[in-house]
Amino acid sequence: MTKMKQIFFAAIALVFAVSVSAQDIKKVRNFVDKKDWVKAKEAVDLLLANEKEQKNWEGWFYKGFIYNQIGKDAALKGSVPDVWNVGFDAFVKAMELDPKQTEGYLTLRGYPVFDNYLELQREGNDFYNKQDYKGALDKYKQADKVGRFIFKNKWALSEVDTVLYYYAGAAAMQGDNMEEAINFFQKICDAKVGGEGYDVCYRYVTYYYDDKKDFATAEKYAEIGRVLYPNDAYYDKLDLDKERKKGTGPDLFKKYEAVLTKTPKDYDMRFDYAAEIFNWLFMEQKAPADQKQTYYDKIVSELNLCIQTDKSKPDAHLLMGKLYFNDAANIQDELKAIKGTTPADAQKKTELKAKMEARMKDAIPNLENALAIFEGMKRDEVMKDRRMKNEYKTTVNLLTEGYRFIGNPEKEKFYQKKYDELNQ
Repeated sequence: MTKMKQIFFAAIALVFAVSVSAQDIKKVRNFVDKKDWVKAKEAVDLLLANEKEQKNWEGWFYKGFIYNQIGKDAALKGSVPDVWNVGFDAFVKAMELDPKQTEGYLTLRGYPVFDNYLELQREGNDFYNKQDYKGALDKYKQADKVGRFIFKNKWALSEVDTVLYYYAGAAAMQGDNMEEAINFFQKICDAKVGGEGYDVCYRYVTYYYDDKKDFATAEKYAEIGRVLYPNDAYYDKLDLDKERKKGTGPDLFKKYEAVLTKTPKDYDMRFDYAAEIFNWLFMEQKAPADQKQTYYDKIVSELNLCIQTDKSKPDAHLLMGKLYFNDAANIQDELKAIKGTTPADAQKKTELKAKMEARMKDAIPNLENALAIFEGMKRDEVMKDRRMKNEYKTTVNLLTEGYRFIGNPEKEKFYQKKYDELNQ
């Protein structure tokens, strides 16, 4: 074959290859126009299987578009695993090869890449609702990848996709994946996004850094949270924990008051407050003499509010009983300390004895209320819980001593027997 013939046949081969390529993309367009997605998929896959067509931006655009249509068709979707990610990757490839023409096609088709974003997010929601939090997080991260692509190209969305990041963080949190939760929640916090529901982000990020003892960073996010959610007691509780480490006293009690102003129905917090004052007053005995009655009355007030909030819990009833019982014991010590025999001494003894007996009579019904609650619970549950078991035994013991104190031997024997049975 002459050199001229070789060149001639080579030219024919090139023209033939180009015409085949043009014919293949024409087939793809034809099937797309007919909405025949099965044949359109076959045609575009065949086109892109040709190594020479790997740089054909139009082919990649149509692959993304066609796969998206398959994803929307319930009957066809199952034929393509991970269809929305495959379609998205095709759009990305088309943009890499020819961003100007690809964007033109995307514009004419109403930016179909948004379907990838929305559908991946919807799939994440489906996993979340089924409590498959790992699956949800994976889908949310895939959706975010699409979202960042959309934002980078300035088609829409924002730098912080608040709703998506919130649910991604929530899925990670539910799945005990703290690092991933922080990754998403912190982006929301850094953008200072407020509104209903987002308060959990600031709490979680603050807790995370506080737990890591990075107190400066924890305080940074706590301060943003305080500004955006001034009625959120979470940050006051953090301050309360810090103050508690310094010891019990008036400064700690002020912190409790601040928290309870915002959460007046918080039984546990109010009970803890009353218990802190009780221990300070009776165990540590640090209250100034001229303030003892004020703090005593405060305990009564706080415990009454606890009982009003939830009378079904034994804790406040028991502590109220302990309060009156301890006060009666203190009065007894005061009575024993009077050694004189003057009429004034005798009068003082009479008054103290009456007050002492009244206090013990106040203690007994509160203790019996606590006992009734304990005995209304399943016995196995009470006896397996060490703290609850000890409180139960304490209640019975105090009733035994209380009835002995006021001189009721029948009741004393009844509760002594019950106490002995608990210790067997």
